[in-house]
Amino acid sequence: RYADNPLFDDLMANFEPFKGAIHRQTLSITRRVLEIVALFGGQWPHSSYMLPGGVVTPQDVRRVLACRAVLDEVVTWFEQYVLGAPLDEWLDLASADELFAWLERPGPAAAALGLMTRFARSLQLHRQGAGTPHLLSYGAWCDPERWGPSYEAHLAPGGFYDGDSGEIRPLDQNRIAEHVRHSWFRRYPGGLHPFEGETVPDYQPGTDRYTWAKAPRYDGKVVQTGPLAELFIAGDALIRDLYKNEGGGAWLRQFARVRRAALEMVQARQMLDELAANLDGPHYLHPPPEAEVDGQGYGLVMAARGALGHWVRIRNGVIEKYQIVTPTAWNASPRDSAGEMGHWERSLIGLRVQDPEDPIEVG
Repeated sequence: RYADNPLFDDLMANFEPFKGAIHRQTLSITRRVLEIVALFGGQWPHSSYMLPGGVVTPQDVRRVLACRAVLDEVVTWFEQYVLGAPLDEWLDLASADELFAWLERPGPAAAALGLMTRFARSLQLHRQGAGTPHLLSYGAWCDPERWGPSYEAHLAPGGFYDGDSGEIRPLDQNRIAEHVRHSWFRRYPGGLHPFEGETVPDYQPGTDRYTWAKAPRYDGKVVQTGPLAELFIAGDALIRDLYKNEGGGAWLRQFARVRRAALEMVQARQMLDELAANLDGPHYLHPPPEAEVDGQGYGLVMAARGALGHWVRIRNGVIEKYQIVTPTAWNASPRDSAGEMGHWERSLIGLRVQDPEDPIEVG
């Protein structure tokens, strides 16, 4: 489809699956990143090192130094092949004008980010697939120095961005509700908060119900979540400038992933250094017995794909109700009880498809 694009050959040489140089390097470096996870968690996915009150084993200097060595290797690769410049130089960029001037420099221009940006923007991907203007983030990187009730202290604050008013509001999980009007689940009126949620299959093909996905809404709004939402709400100046100038198109959502990866490397270095300085601290604090009998609670994190939430209710020491709202549920939701389309559905409105038999643009 894009073979006549002047950047096509360079793009394939770097990004062709399992053959391109950057693709193969990324597979290798990703395995190195998972070594850090394995050193702390034993395995990935389905790590089993956590339990209520802490972790199962204390850390030691050897393990922290091993993780730091792997992280330094990853940062070096990222700077050389993805950015073409030092990490701090990339993170100092604060506006669209600064970014595009920086991308003209020899190092960044020749690196993966520069190539991806030029190719994507040559296809007008920054003007396509915007979807909903509303953004949701639960906040990232818990701050251990300030962590306590109500357990909402984050180094990257969360919240809700109202794309109509331009206002960022504090996060309130009570404003979350899931709708099933167009889903293959037993109907209930309106939306339900996850503490009250139901997940009872009711498959009815041939009707106006068309998916196994629910339709979560925040304060009645269709939202998108992910690295773009996370960084915008946390106050990243570059992401905010790009979003306000161009909207949240397909290119910016991918661009934000690279931006967040760099920020996570900085935070990982800092956290490893802080852990090394506090190895004599307790690794487990036993919860009080009364906390295990009755009650309800929730956990909210920013996963790689965006806002992930778990809600649980316990009665007589056993789980009575457990509901999960995934990032994909937010982004890929169907219509809700009011007939409002989900984010992905909205992002396809007005999209020009060159060949309906081979709709690459939809992907």
